[in-house]
Amino acid sequence: MAKVDKKDIRRQEIVAAAQAVAARDGAEGATLRAIAAEAGMAANAVLYYFGSHADIIAAAVQASSGRFLEKLAEAADLNMTPTARLAAVICAGTTAGLDDDVSRILYEYWPHMLRDAEQRRIQEELTSAQERVYREIIDAGTSSGEFSPLLDPAKIARTLVAQEDGLVMDVLAGSATSEYVLDLVGNLAAALLGLKAEALLQLIAVRGGSVPAS
Repeated sequence: MAKVDKKDIRRQEIVAAAQAVAARDGAEGATLRAIAAEAGMAANAVLYYFGSHADIIAAAVQASSGRFLEKLAEAADLNMTPTARLAAVICAGTTAGLDDDVSRILYEYWPHMLRDAEQRRIQEELTSAQERVYREIIDAGTSSGEFSPLLDPAKIARTLVAQEDGLVMDVLAGSATSEYVLDLVGNLAAALLGLKAEALLQLIAVRGGSVPAS
């Protein structure tokens, strides 16, 4: 039986506490003292497990990024047709992180990459991974004859990720609904890949991401 590493467990608890505080009170509210209180520890005790407050935040953002990518991977079932996979990943990319605050945490710390090299690394790796998911689907759809890309596939992948990133911020801010965002991204993807928008939007609706009538 594998030995339980109590230090690793405690680190995970601290990361979970940091995520909870950031989702509830924002990046500014996720102070060392607030995270320690959420974890039921003294602030100096928390630093026994992490070298600094910045290290805790980086671990929390990395964990949130990893969870988001897991949801994308779960959606991108290789047994589906490329068009169905595209619909599934659009749904996951725009809504998967909303049900458990993953997206909110990532967006809270997004501006930090302007000044923090570690935060920038995490965010850049997340974006690259999102792009790879789309690129693989686009390549598969092009090979099968389902897609007729109007631009270089890498540019299409980057465009779709950028649109998702900006539009999900609107959902979090309450200025747009998930349905509206799914409609926009679905229509954009269809136009860029030579698909009938109605067909792609229907697949998105089947995945549980209902979209408004055009």
